[in-house]
Amino acid sequence: MAVEMTFQLYTKVIKGVGAIKSVGEEVKGLKGKRALIVTGPNILKTGLIDEVKNSLSDEDISSEIFSEVEPNPSVRTVERGKEILLSDGFDLIIAVGGGSNIDAAKAMAVMAVNPGSICDYEGADKFQNPPLPIIAIPTTAGTGSEVTFASVVTDTERNYKFVVWSRLLAPKVAILDPLTLSTAPRSVVIAAGMDALTHAIESYVSKLANPYTENFALTAIEIISKNLPPAVADPANPVAAENMLTASNMAGIAFTNTRLGIVHAMALPPSALYDVPHGIANTILLPHGMEFNRIGNPTKYAHIAYAMGESAQTVREASFLAAEAVRKLAMDIGAPLSLSSVGVESDSIPKMAEDAMKSGHLAVNPRKVTFEDMIRIYQAAF
Repeated sequence: MAVEMTFQLYTKVIKGVGAIKSVGEEVKGLKGKRALIVTGPNILKTGLIDEVKNSLSDEDISSEIFSEVEPNPSVRTVERGKEILLSDGFDLIIAVGGGSNIDAAKAMAVMAVNPGSICDYEGADKFQNPPLPIIAIPTTAGTGSEVTFASVVTDTERNYKFVVWSRLLAPKVAILDPLTLSTAPRSVVIAAGMDALTHAIESYVSKLANPYTENFALTAIEIISKNLPPAVADPANPVAAENMLTASNMAGIAFTNTRLGIVHAMALPPSALYDVPHGIANTILLPHGMEFNRIGNPTKYAHIAYAMGESAQTVREASFLAAEAVRKLAMDIGAPLSLSSVGVESDSIPKMAEDAMKSGHLAVNPRKVTFEDMIRIYQAAF
């Protein structure tokens, strides 16, 4: 019998104000006895880690902190985390932070039980031993990494970002607490929110989209377009924060089933070569990718425009408004609009296009992409 579609969920999601206090109970439910808390230096300053440790202590679970994760986590950081995991009997990882911290935790969980380097596991289903269980506590509303099957790692020796993918990488538990977003700087709220919007849009138009993912993605687009501006205006806004966490999570559930598309393929090289934040690279490239893809599914691009508050007399007219709606949102929140404004040099466009063509996301993009197309889109975004 032919398989028409698949849709999978592997992560228990807990959401609400104060949900972070349940982490100890969740670790106990997973039979964890010693947890490594993986985070970054900025999160360490917020007091969130103290809440996590207190909850663990209440359940007699011992823990240590690894706080060296950088934006765009590197192979070296994963190796350091692996060494700590192997040195002291850890049986579970708690990732606290944005997508970089959660991605690093996933890669460390793989390496704690598999030989070699994380570079050996680029691609899909390359490792054999199931990783250590992970509980993810996102502090940004953007990546959806708390429910996805992927970890993005940067090989600084090659100036190359790669993806490790497996259903086994899905965290066992995701804890969504809007209070964790209250200290995020405006720049992080912008990058994370636009990253979530990119996930939702690319999932919605993916060739692997199905009725389940389409509803998650389109709802996420509508929620983000309404709530990102107030979230940027005040990251401590509890309603906007909770709505953005919900939308980011829904977009993550959608795209982990459908993969993404040309925008994410093109966003990885600027991050690897120039350390451009992933969400900012997506922000700049998203309207250009949408304009390129529009003819691949005009009806869906019309639906995106409608979800973002645009109106038109015909589907064709509405389809042209989708990319413009994204541009207007980016301008409203003060996001960068060009690659040159974030330090990317035009001489690197051929190299970026070459690396982008290696992405598996292109296989599900609604329009076939050539190397020459990549060059033109990068030039348009420059």
